[in-house]
This record gives sequence, C-alpha cells and structure tokens, in this order.
Amino acid sequence: MVDRGYDIDLAGVQNPSTAPAQLAEIAARRGDLHPLVLAHPACYPQLREWIFQVNPSVRAAMSAGPAMASAAAPGAPTAPGAAMAPGPRRGRGGLCALLGCGGLALLGVIIVAIVFVGGLLVGPSTQDRPTSDRSASEGTTARDDSLAAFEAERTRYYELYAQIESNPVAPLVADLLAFRRWESSIADPSLTDASVAQYAADARGAREQLEQRIADAATRRTNASGSVTEAIVDESGQGFIDIAWDASAECGTSRRADEGRITIGCVSEEPLAVHLAPEDQLGGDTARRVVALHELSHLYTRADSDAKGAALSASTVLVEQGHFQGNSEVFADCYALTYLDLWTLTFDGREYGYGYICTPEERQLMRTWAAEVHAPMPQ
Repeated sequence: MVDRGYDIDLAGVQNPSTAPAQLAEIAARRGDLHPLVLAHPACYPQLREWIFQVNPSVRAAMSAGPAMASAAAPGAPTAPGAAMAPGPRRGRGGLCALLGCGGLALLGVIIVAIVFVGGLLVGPSTQDRPTSDRSASEGTTARDDSLAAFEAERTRYYELYAQIESNPVAPLVADLLAFRRWESSIADPSLTDASVAQYAADARGAREQLEQRIADAATRRTNASGSVTEAIVDESGQGFIDIAWDASAECGTSRRADEGRITIGCVSEEPLAVHLAPEDQLGGDTARRVVALHELSHLYTRADSDAKGAALSASTVLVEQGHFQGNSEVFADCYALTYLDLWTLTFDGREYGYGYICTPEERQLMRTWAAEVHAPMPQ
C-alpha cells in the first residue's frame, strides 16, 4: 500500500489558528473535511452556508449527531513514523532521525514529514466579512476614491512582484493568492463602501509588506553562519528564506519518540524559514544538503500551489499521476537526489528519506518541474 504521507489539509482544519481564508480554500477542495471545517472556530457564517449548499449530507449528519464523530481525530495516525508538531498548520511533513538511547546514534531511517506553520495574510481578512451586510453600490465619492487607491496599490504591487517573479517562493513572499482574491472580490458591485475601503487598505498592507520583505532579503543573502545548510538556503531563496537551527523548539516532538525518533527539520511560512536541528546532528555535509534541499522543495511546491490558485500545482499533478510512488515526500527526496546527482539515500551509516531512489525518467520530470517553478537545479 502506497504511503501518501502527511495530510496537509487535515492538519489545517485541526489547527485552531488556521485563518478563515485558508479554511475556505481547504473546504473548496476537500468535501470529506467539511465536518471539521464547520467545527473550526474560524468557520464564518458564509462559509458554513456554502458548505450546507454544496454538501447537504453534512447538514443532515450534524442534525443526527456530532460532526466530529466520523472525522479523523487530531491524534489519528498519518504516515508511518511521521513527526507532528502540536497544533500543526499547513503540514507538509518533517524530517526525523532514528537515534539510539543513551546518546548513541543507531542506523535508522529518517522519516520525512514537514510542518508548515501559518500563512501570509495581510491586514484584516475580507474573506470573513459577512456578505449579508453588503448592499448595492452607492456610487459615492468615498467609494471611487477607494477604488482608485486600490488600483494604484495594485499597480505598485505588481511592479514589485515583477522584481522577484523568478524566485521559487515569490508567491509566498508576496502573498499572491490573497491579493488575487482581493482583485476578484473588489469588482463585486454589491460590496458596501466600507468593504471596498477595506480591500484598498488590504492592498496597501500587501504592497508595504512586499517592499519590506524585498529590503530584508537584500541583507539576508550572505551565509552569516558559514554553514553548509545556510549556504544552500541562501543560494536557493536569494535571501527570502531564513534558516534557524531550532527544530527542537519549532518542529514539535515525533509521535514515535518512544522509538528514538526526533524531529530534525521543518518549514514555516510565517516567517518563511527552514528550521533544522544543529548541523552536528544532521550527519556529514552530503546528508545536510539532502535535508535542506528536501525541506526547500516543500516551500517550492507550496509556492506553486498558491500561484496556480484553484488549479492543481505541477507537483501535485505528477504525484497524482503515480510518479514518485504517488508520494509527496518521495517527490521531495527525488528533488534532493536530482539536484545533487545522487543514487543513494544512505549517508554516514544512516538511511535518509523514504527509501526510494527515483528513476532516470522521474529525474527528467523533476528537472522539467524545477524549470517551471523556478526551483534551483544544476545542469
């Protein structure tokens, strides 16, 4: 049976901090999670009504009994050996090492499971503004001013985005998915003047945040630590991805800690960063590169997902076609293997990853994918 890895959407609806907009995105693609979405504290009235409209069986089930009864519980198993942080957000999996007790490292399989934390939302979310409060356009001067302000901010925003568009994480840096949603929503003539003004304020916040992130990236492009992992991250993210060696604090405890597994890597979206264990716990230089590249690939796939909007990301298409064993974590392993031109996942006496060495055909698919999403890939 193919191991499908960590359920990203399930982690999102189980996390009470998931934003309303992200909750709506999960509901749109995962009807099986509608009971959990309805039980989420950020489920706003319009989303609830939409779910009842498209999924009447959920309303009937809720009338008959607790919606949570038939849904996966927060503690339900995910991938075998997967590491989960308490209250994960946008989970992608994590990278775990099998270590012996008493400080002695034993040979073991590093189980890949990465935890995405948070999301990039600028200003108050317009997604959860009740549409019932929106009346027909009054056509006021204030409204016209707000529309003009939004247009000015949009022009400047895309000028800034053009500067970083070739960066593999540009959609995450710019919060592109949210901005496109605002563009679509502000055209609704039934919006109140107040809602139009808020969209203009959201656009201004996004533009200001993007300006700040571009400025911050310019000062983060040097390998301050002189480490192997920071060199990989700085080169790949061009300063937009930070790195910290704080996996024990940020990535949570493995659910299989009793077997000696510890979490040694995860990724977050806010801030946009790779969180790793100290390098002396990651094996030699080759293993460190594999770990960092595996984690980075999850950021690239998430960025591609945001750029595609409602369409499937390129990596999801490949996985759903059955390539890379139909497993997103194997996909991440293959990115690292292809990048480094390696044909083994055993380094320094330990086995890393999910144990599958991708084929030459899959490596060519990986190179094509990398070119499409601007992910670094040596020729």
